Amino acid sequence: MNDLNGYERFEKLMAEFMPQFLEPVAKQKLENPDFFDEQLGFEYVIFNGFNEISNSINTLQLIEKFISITPPDEEGINYSNYLIYHVHNYLQEMYILKERLKTYSKVIKRKYSKAINEKLLNMAVTSLMDIIITALDNICGTNGIRNKHVHAEKFKDNELTWLSSTIFLANFNNEFKIQSVIAYQTAKNKWFQIVKNNNEEIYKLIDMYFNTIYTIISVDDKVVLPHEYIRLTNKT
Repeated sequence: MNDLNGYERFEKLMAEFMPQFLEPVAKQKLENPDFFDEQLGFEYVIFNGFNEISNSINTLQLIEKFISITPPDEEGINYSNYLIYHVHNYLQEMYILKERLKTYSKVIKRKYSKAINEKLLNMAVTSLMDIIITALDNICGTNGIRNKHVHAEKFKDNELTWLSSTIFLANFNNEFKIQSVIAYQTAKNKWFQIVKNNNEEIYKLIDMYFNTIYTIISVDDKVVLPHEYIRLTNKT
């Protein structure tokens, strides 16, 4: 990602905003490891929602890395179950990311609707999410991957099915050992390219998403909570 794109600018905003709230918690945790803070304030809602989305993005990046490398030589791990495991996790995380983006935008819209022109805010967030969801559905369409299997149907892929079959038969028939290696390279190359391309498109959407959220929750590059917005408006 480029410096200060939409995501990184929002990341910087959170890094500058949250220490004032989290430093007291960190001190309490040092004194008492069992200390627990429910984090009910809206500042935590803003931060934790962003953090959840960040975790999904990091997971998608990590899976791309895992798919690109050869599985570890460990008992119980083979080419088939290693690749299928990461592909299924990727599909699951794509679904989770989409739901987190939807939830976060809804929370921001609801909380700031009384502080900002509600009609304009609704239009901005609705338009944003229409673009984001449509784009994610397209990324997960016939040219990419589908995530509806998460709740609707068992995921199937011809290359992964053939890989699984050849790995199984290679345990009993030497002639399938070469086939299993070829099948693994074919499936690996296919899914690495799919995941890599999808992630690149997702980064663009994430930048657009956080550019919009940034304009809603900040003034002069500082987070302004809803009640602070109202005070600023009353002063003017």
